Amino acid sequence: MWIDAIISVLLAIVQIAVGVGLALFSITLALNILNRLTKGLNELEELRKGNTAVGIYIAGILIAVANVIGQGAAGIARAFLGGAGWLEALIGGFVQLFIGLPLAIFAITLAQNAIYSFIVRRLAGKVEAPSIVQELSRGNVALAAMLFGAFFATSTVISQSIGFISQPIVGALGVINK
Repeated sequence: MWIDAIISVLLAIVQIAVGVGLALFSITLALNILNRLTKGLNELEELRKGNTAVGIYIAGILIAVANVIGQGAAGIARAFLGGAGWLEALIGGFVQLFIGLPLAIFAITLAQNAIYSFIVRRLAGKVEAPSIVQELSRGNVALAAMLFGAFFATSTVISQSIGFISQPIVGALGVINK
């Protein structure tokens, strides 16, 4: 009995370690996406100047990526529940993660471009700068908030749509292994 308790505690520690590792991975990935989306903008300098718009924008990307990675982490964590099929659950979780991540990156980029195109068309003459980077560097909080919302909404839909993708994979792998 006590051996089962020790194993459960060790599995919980492994789950936490995997979660922390995925959190660090998501932050790194989000910052890399940010660098690609904001060429010509020194985010750290803008934050030092107190540019709220840039802070909102960065937060949106971090939350969007973490939202999708969270679903992948949940899929991977199922593998550590023990019992039969743990390997299938682990594989399914990683497949879920690696389908969701590229989809999230693509969707964040698409959402940013779609939102900005929408704003430029609808607010002709009111949006002064021709690019998102320039608007953010000018401190356009309204644009940053709209992008934050687009990133969050897009990532929520993606995370929910990939949330159960690992289950059919686990089922298929279980059939193959029999």
